[in-house]
Amino acid sequence: MPCLTGCPKRPFAARRPLIGALCAVASSDVPLGRAGSPSPDDARGAPGRSGRERAGRVGLPGVTDLPGVTDLLAAAVTAIGGAERAGQVSMAQAVQRAIETGEHLAVQAGTGTGKSLAYLVPAVRHAMTEGATVVVSTATIALQRQLIDRDLPRLAQALEPILGRPPVFAILKGRRNYLCLQRLRTGAPDDPAEALFDPRSVSAVGRQVQRLHEWAETTVTGDRDELVPGVPAQAWSQVSVTARECVGAQRCSFAAHCYAELARAEAGQADIVVTNHALLAIDALEDFDVLPEHDVVIIDEAHDLVDRVTSVASDELSAPAAEIAARRCGRMIEQKSAERLREAGEAAGRVLAVIPPGRMDILAEDVAASLAFLRDAAGGCAAELRAIARNSEDDPERIAARRSALAALDELHGAADRILEAFGPEIAARPDVVWMDRPAGEEPSRPPTLRVAPLEVGTLLAARLFSRRTVVLTSATLALGGSFEPLARQWGLWRAPETAGPAETRHRSPGSAGPESAGPESAGPESAGP
Repeated sequence: MPCLTGCPKRPFAARRPLIGALCAVASSDVPLGRAGSPSPDDARGAPGRSGRERAGRVGLPGVTDLPGVTDLLAAAVTAIGGAERAGQVSMAQAVQRAIETGEHLAVQAGTGTGKSLAYLVPAVRHAMTEGATVVVSTATIALQRQLIDRDLPRLAQALEPILGRPPVFAILKGRRNYLCLQRLRTGAPDDPAEALFDPRSVSAVGRQVQRLHEWAETTVTGDRDELVPGVPAQAWSQVSVTARECVGAQRCSFAAHCYAELARAEAGQADIVVTNHALLAIDALEDFDVLPEHDVVIIDEAHDLVDRVTSVASDELSAPAAEIAARRCGRMIEQKSAERLREAGEAAGRVLAVIPPGRMDILAEDVAASLAFLRDAAGGCAAELRAIARNSEDDPERIAARRSALAALDELHGAADRILEAFGPEIAARPDVVWMDRPAGEEPSRPPTLRVAPLEVGTLLAARLFSRRTVVLTSATLALGGSFEPLARQWGLWRAPETAGPAETRHRSPGSAGPESAGPESAGPESAGP
């Protein structure tokens, strides 16, 4: 069972190696380091204290009398009707050790190891004894459902007689995954991107939206994943909002019944919170909290972490995006400002139409001029809209329309500005890469799009995730050729080895790896988005 442990996470803790281990029947540890200490002025606060601790809630009384992880795992396996597996026990012990020492841990555990149970048992014990919250992140909806619908309910039932109460668990997703009652009532801006290219799609979207209105009468959670079969993105966007588009609890007349806020409140009281890699990345990279305060993160399906974080840290720009932004703000600002944005979008469309697909290492003058025009036009509209907002007190519907327009304008301005900044003098020193993405065939719903993404996210992960939390990374496929080094480098957790031996190699890293998990593998093709 390959394992990686390593970087310090607790305040003022000494740096430790990240450890990597292959978990099968036997295990070997490869220390890598502990998580680093957050800066004293970190606005997010020091790790190690849960939101429930800050609210005055603490762990279970008599915590020193609780059985150890090995005994709890045995009790859970017996109650569930399973059999003890050496790899599962080794993994649970490694996870517990990582939690106790603050070291990061990476574990490769193949199908049949019992990976989920191996990380959930030490996670539950830590959460309930410390009054803390442990976040479990997955890449796919299938594994989220497995954890929430099967693994955690069975584990809670099995451990309740020993722990004195059942562990509390919850699932939390990005706001866009929940039905918005405000948008359901007022409707979305009349500008679904697909309708700009294929008017025939409007009637199909309308039928799906009608289905969503019917579903809204019966849903308890407002969670999009309840819908089987699901609906396309353009239909869902008519009844949901992003975080930027939300009018806020203080101004929304549906705040008391908001599905997204209810899910957050439930997660705030949970011992174990299940989420997805995208929301985990947003929580780590942004300067505001999305997830409840937590001190341990367990990343299952960790082989997909880098791709999901890269996606969250990426931007895109297309001519239709400019048209949508102009339409959203057109009725709220001076017409000449909105018209200038439309002209900038049309000019950008003509330029983008002739850019060949693939990576762009050189920014042509006409492309640069078009992007600058678009950036300035979007920025001007956004500034004008914000000035209007400061001098008016509108009803929630007008506020929602304004926030929707601002979200589109800010995304457009940010993408254009980032692309312009991406072309530094030295190609090798550029942190971002830009490329033209265009459909292979005649796909009118997919316009030519400029995309920009970080070349690597390891630096971000090391600074914003591994330095603040104890992290456990696990998957059936982590090691390449028996080594964790390729993925550890991508995670930002690899440094030149200090010593090397036949069974163990130690490395220094800015972050530290946490507990591992063992449980039946179940990963479907669906990916879990923010």
